[in-house]
Amino acid sequence: MRVIKSILFYLFISIWGAIIPIMYFPAFITRSRKLADHGAKIWSLGLTFILNNLCQIDYRVIGLDKLPNEPFIVACKHQSMWETAIMHLIFNRPAYAYKKELLKIPFYGWFVKIMTGIKVDRQGKMSAIKDLIKQSKKFLEEGHKIIIFPQGTRVPTGKNSQEYPYQPGIAAMYLSCNVKVVPAALNSGLFWPKSGLISKKGTITIEFLEPIATGLNKKQFMAELERKIEINSNKLLNNH
Repeated sequence: MRVIKSILFYLFISIWGAIIPIMYFPAFITRSRKLADHGAKIWSLGLTFILNNLCQIDYRVIGLDKLPNEPFIVACKHQSMWETAIMHLIFNRPAYAYKKELLKIPFYGWFVKIMTGIKVDRQGKMSAIKDLIKQSKKFLEEGHKIIIFPQGTRVPTGKNSQEYPYQPGIAAMYLSCNVKVVPAALNSGLFWPKSGLISKKGTITIEFLEPIATGLNKKQFMAELERKIEINSNKLLNNH
């Protein structure tokens, strides 16, 4: 039965991902980021609703009281597609850092291009880092919260940061943007894995941790970020 529900869920999000750009077609004409961002929020609401009601997977958020009052960057563990949606429901019009390959996906990619977001060229090296910083500063100045997955890809549960290392982009943002970075731990991979069907019901937990203040050097920052995210994500995985 859970296999059937999982297949139905994937079918739904595929169709839902095509419907939203059609519903919000005026965003393509007006190039309105605000309208496209609203569409992303509606997409996220639909996804979490079906995930809960069809697959019996709910979620809880811990640590909202730790979030700074000023603009900041969230560096989040990435285990599942779930966290690419949930930040739209936690924050108002967040700016996700996304890989440019997503733009090639029909409907979804076209819509992402209009939304508030930071396009990342993972093969561009120094020029890509400079562009990442430029885009980040722009959105922070506009008051957006930036969401980045510092390992750059979904990491299967049970894999460590030696196999999936933390990438230098987050350090460049931290050193150049002069804002706090909020680490976020989660256990979404237990319920919605990187590959395979959804075979487990329960409650996904995402936890916002104590912000990392400005002033550290690159080595200190990367060590602190990795330590906080890995330790707390492993706790959530082991104590679900």
